[in-house]
Amino acid sequence: MASFLLSECLEKIFLNFIKEHSFNDIGSNIPSKELFSCTLVSRHWCRISTPLLYSYPFHHFRHKTSYNSFYKLIRTLLCCVPQTEIIQLLKNNNNNNNNNNNNNNNNNNNNNQFYKIKSNNTVFNYISLIRGLIVDELMFKSQYLIIYKEIWLSSYNPRMMSTDLIIKIMNYFVKFLCKNLNNLTILEFPFTMKNNDIIELLTIKDCNGKSKLSDLKELYYINSYISRDSNNNINNNNNNNNNNNNNLNNEILLPKSLYFTLTNTICNLNLLYNKRIKTIEEANYLSQFISIQKNLKHIILSENRYDLLFYSLDRLFYSNSDNKYNIVLSSLSTQSESLQILEFKNLYFGDINTNVIKSLSLLKNIRILKLYKCRKINDNLHSWAKNLSKLEIFELVERYYTNISEDFLIQLIHSSSNTLIKLVINYERVEKQGIRLFQNFPTFLISLKYLELPKIFLNELIFILKSCIKLNFLSIILSNDDLFEENLKNLANFLPKTLKRIRFRETNCSIISINSLNYFLFESILNSGCNLKYLEFNDSNGFDQDYINLTKHYGVELVKI
Repeated sequence: MASFLLSECLEKIFLNFIKEHSFNDIGSNIPSKELFSCTLVSRHWCRISTPLLYSYPFHHFRHKTSYNSFYKLIRTLLCCVPQTEIIQLLKNNNNNNNNNNNNNNNNNNNNNQFYKIKSNNTVFNYISLIRGLIVDELMFKSQYLIIYKEIWLSSYNPRMMSTDLIIKIMNYFVKFLCKNLNNLTILEFPFTMKNNDIIELLTIKDCNGKSKLSDLKELYYINSYISRDSNNNINNNNNNNNNNNNNLNNEILLPKSLYFTLTNTICNLNLLYNKRIKTIEEANYLSQFISIQKNLKHIILSENRYDLLFYSLDRLFYSNSDNKYNIVLSSLSTQSESLQILEFKNLYFGDINTNVIKSLSLLKNIRILKLYKCRKINDNLHSWAKNLSKLEIFELVERYYTNISEDFLIQLIHSSSNTLIKLVINYERVEKQGIRLFQNFPTFLISLKYLELPKIFLNELIFILKSCIKLNFLSIILSNDDLFEENLKNLANFLPKTLKRIRFRETNCSIISINSLNYFLFESILNSGCNLKYLEFNDSNGFDQDYINLTKHYGVELVKI
């Protein structure tokens, strides 16, 4: 019966396989196994699921160490290129070879093998289905094109091809791809983009003045020269040898930065991800690009952690050096109505000026704020914390507690005490460092469901739990390992009734006696009415069967972190 479901119903079901994954986590791949399986059920299912499977095909394996899947995708997409155009490339190459070879007759006989092309009939025009593009380096690097030629050129007798011809075919394919893509919603450049030809093909406007990127919703740009293989960087344009065609180095370079080129094309972004700003000029172009957006909801600004370290060291010797992020952060106020999610990674806040503080304070609709290993979040940001009254998710991950102002944290949590759903504070706590923070938690965190804390003392934890009446998830490191069993027993009577899962980080279940665990479960579940279902520990070798049987008796599952 399932194979006869209405097309609209099937499409809604299949869409869930995509929507449940976040594209903005650029460190992960978007799984495709479920959707691929759907294409094999029946022709009807294949017709409905294939357009979804090929909507964001490059995102299925963007960080896999094996490149087989990537070049299999290129092989499939290459089949969408009119084969007469590929044949013409082969013929032109053969003619050039013949002109350079005195023995034309023998050469013609050998090169005729190129025209024995396997049938490339495709059921779908896969390129027309693509809504998300990653301009990957694997499209440009000659050594990989040659290594994997048996995969992506399997229909064209690749063993007979010269390196020059292989490069020409890929060049042609990339240009054909960019020229024929339409209605892109996600675009990602995982390296410093300087190729003007590609950008021009993506931004060319039709007779109505609309470009392929007019409806773009998410843009990701990693502005870094670090590539998959630093020995063969695609941006190395210093080689002036006219005979060297191993990379796309003959392309015309962008006149200025990527953002300068895209300014007149993209203005409807929902999400912008930028990693690394190298110059003041780049900061200005990025600032202008942010300012022209009409409905920007999510911004992720990130730096290389080593750049952050070097910048922090430079500050010790050059006190008046300019902070590029003063320029960029000041532009955020232009999105004050729409902006809801801010993520800052490896940024240095020690040099921010009053314009930045004013700009941040105007962002009154922020729902999610994530600070990941940023430095020098000082007391001068207290006024910003005061205005964060609608926060639903706050995540702070730091190496050292000294990188962030305690007053800023206290004010932020109090400002959003009525709205916070998820609170993560994670750093390497030394002894009683940050004690004032835990003593000044709000009396009521009425909406909080997810709580993750650093190493914490039992009395601090009990004080916090009293205010969390809707808590579902708790992740902690209980201090004083020698007293862990005693602390666990005392904790049992203070768990919120709504709590379903506890994660004990850096703790093995084996350090708890079976009697102590039984006491904890009995008191928390049977006597206090806690709805506990999962206990997570760090036991790398699994759990003793006695512990599994005991927790199962109380309806609790032991989970290995």
